[in-house]
Amino acid sequence: MLRTDPQVLYALWQWEFKTGIALKLILTCIFMATLSVSLLCGDTKKPSMHSITFTFSYDFAVTPACSPKITQECIQQFNLYEISAGISNRKKLGSIPAPVGATGYVKGISGTSKPFLWLPGKHRLAVSAQMPNGQESDLSKCTTIVKMS
Repeated sequence: MLRTDPQVLYALWQWEFKTGIALKLILTCIFMATLSVSLLCGDTKKPSMHSITFTFSYDFAVTPACSPKITQECIQQFNLYEISAGISNRKKLGSIPAPVGATGYVKGISGTSKPFLWLPGKHRLAVSAQMPNGQESDLSKCTTIVKMS
């Protein structure tokens, strides 16, 4: 059985704790300096027009697709969003109807946004499922990051 002196463990933990804080402070300062420089210098790249094709999967076993027989508590459409500024500041890029007759787990549901003006860089995108009453699924559950050039 390996025995370790509690004072040695405490000293190692204290060193690791202090080192971790110092490292975090250094990284925070570097991040803030980098952010300040990039804000001061500005981005010389110009925005450009892009359409985005969203392809995703959805399990209709949990909530079925709407149909002539099922008109409530069903998925009517999927909404496409840009959520880089946060979910509360989302920008709707478009909607696509739920596939007709969809049941169970469906792969390859796809839709393309109309062209939008995009700044170069990374953008967080999301898809939500919407019911006929306007209620949408949690946007944080189906997200991805794309890089525009």
